[in-house]
Amino acid sequence: MGLAAPAHAQQAEQNVATESDDAFGRQVGAEKSGLYSTSDVRGFNPSEAGNVRIDGLYYDMINFVPGRIVKSQSVRVGVAALRYPFPAPTGVIDYDLWVPADQTTLSVEMDTSNPLLDGPAVLIDFKLPVSKEISFMGGFLGRNVTARPEGGNQIFASYSGMVRWRPSDAVDLRLFNATFYTLDREARATYLPLGDQLPAQVPRGKFLGLDWTEFDQKTVVTGGISHIRLAKGLRIDAGLFQSSDTLDKSYGDFLVGVTSDGRVSDRLVIASANNRDKSLSGEARLVREWSNGKLAHRLIASVRGRKRDRRVGGSSRMLLGPGPGNVFTNDGWDRPDYTTGAKDLDRVRQLVPGVSYSGVWRGRGSLDISVSKNDYKKHVDFGSPNRADIVSLDDSWLWNFSGSVTLNSKLSVYGGISRGAEDAPIAPENAINNSEAPPAIHTRQKEVGLRYAVAPGLTLVTGVFEISKPYYNLDRERFYRRLGTVTNRGFELSLTGRLLPGLNLVGGVLLLDPRITGEDLAGRRPVGQIRRHAVANLDWRSRGGEGPLSIDLAFENFSGRIANPTNTLEAPGYSTVNIGARQRFDVRGVKLVLRPQITNLFNAYGWQVSANGGFTYIRKRTAFVSLVADF
Repeated sequence: MGLAAPAHAQQAEQNVATESDDAFGRQVGAEKSGLYSTSDVRGFNPSEAGNVRIDGLYYDMINFVPGRIVKSQSVRVGVAALRYPFPAPTGVIDYDLWVPADQTTLSVEMDTSNPLLDGPAVLIDFKLPVSKEISFMGGFLGRNVTARPEGGNQIFASYSGMVRWRPSDAVDLRLFNATFYTLDREARATYLPLGDQLPAQVPRGKFLGLDWTEFDQKTVVTGGISHIRLAKGLRIDAGLFQSSDTLDKSYGDFLVGVTSDGRVSDRLVIASANNRDKSLSGEARLVREWSNGKLAHRLIASVRGRKRDRRVGGSSRMLLGPGPGNVFTNDGWDRPDYTTGAKDLDRVRQLVPGVSYSGVWRGRGSLDISVSKNDYKKHVDFGSPNRADIVSLDDSWLWNFSGSVTLNSKLSVYGGISRGAEDAPIAPENAINNSEAPPAIHTRQKEVGLRYAVAPGLTLVTGVFEISKPYYNLDRERFYRRLGTVTNRGFELSLTGRLLPGLNLVGGVLLLDPRITGEDLAGRRPVGQIRRHAVANLDWRSRGGEGPLSIDLAFENFSGRIANPTNTLEAPGYSTVNIGARQRFDVRGVKLVLRPQITNLFNAYGWQVSANGGFTYIRKRTAFVSLVADF
């Protein structure tokens, strides 16, 4: 076995603030920058909608992509979606995976907590070339979560691996597996307020859930990616992915009728068992690229598809009464005897052939066009004999037309219009028909904006957009169904790049005007959505960006959120500030980075509101430290 000489791995130098090209959302590890995330883009959830890619190729995601195999996550929307094949109206989440290379590397990270959870962890990653053609990489994560943001503890464990085979310069094949275990986790308490009252500010970090709602979860993703060059400018890109999510038990925990002084009317627990979600999905592309003079062209013929099978439902709904009568304790709600019912079987079969063209006229502009045919079938076999089975079909045309025009060396304008098909959000836990997945829905988007080079290395992007799609939520009987159409109109701004040598900025603002239309609506604003979101990530590094010390600051502001269907209650807005630093040093050839952080520096108390009207609080101020070693 021949091994290349050791080389520094890349984990130590990962920095989401300096790696971001825009403020539309990027995540590296547990740290993120920008306006958007994998669950919120322009007021919608692209992951839930099925708009996910792995290395640019279609992937039907279940839960998340687990393990240390993920290098970063990027949001492709607006100007960031130009030249991106087959974009989606509500944005695309693209997972970039680590790839084994020609050098041996080892990274070890230890931390006391991270930006999401309290509790120590050990993370190990290595890359190992076995021969000239074959290389391997693996990773392990173990975290003892001593305190979730809402209290309680659990264990995380994950392992991942990838084998890369390059028999020639024209062939690159990769096989990978990523597995993630969540053990001994309890359901989080969610607060449903009484009338127009905000719920009482319960103490953060104190476990107020129920010990007997404990469950385990396993998420697995296995896949293969190939890049094969057939001739000059002609190649095949393909990916096939199998994913599954298994829950031995599942619970939803809702405190109902919570008042501003902490009284509670009832407690609703929804229990189900033996839930399973699995999917086989992927995409194959034939890509032709050529150029003549200042014109560069790319033509793609693609087939995307998935086979999705869900076993859900059969839940038991338990009203436990007011218990002690207040939300400041979890005593007084004992576990009742219950049984779960027959499961619903939800099957989706989908095939989407399409063609995409992208052209760039250097110094003048670009043009992107794609057309696809959606062949979609959904069959729901309800476990209850009182509900008839449902079969849904869709054979619509999907398309995208976008482009940009360069006005001068600093300024360009862009715009686009698109029609897509997406998955509707799944019914929430407190719905009568919880976990039920509606059929695919059609979405439309139009947008226009500009990009301006403020200075070398500093770019301003600003634009307006309008997105419309069917609106699903709980009706007056708490049955989850389509209630109308939601239209999100908005303005977004991104300012990203180098302000001074060593000083980088990722700044953004979103102004959103979400409205719903329909016949049986209590209010015209969707529950849970914000009207304003602002972010600023600053990263300063000594010696003009070459020194060992860097200091970072992240500011984030959210407006208030509509908190009930009648639009008579609003959760107040809040702002958070995070600070951190990185001290880089070498010890006998080992590259080390020490990183202390404090999140929510001023300990702001803020409420997050879900689409079903449930309140959960943000994490309190937390200090932690990590040490990364690259061997």
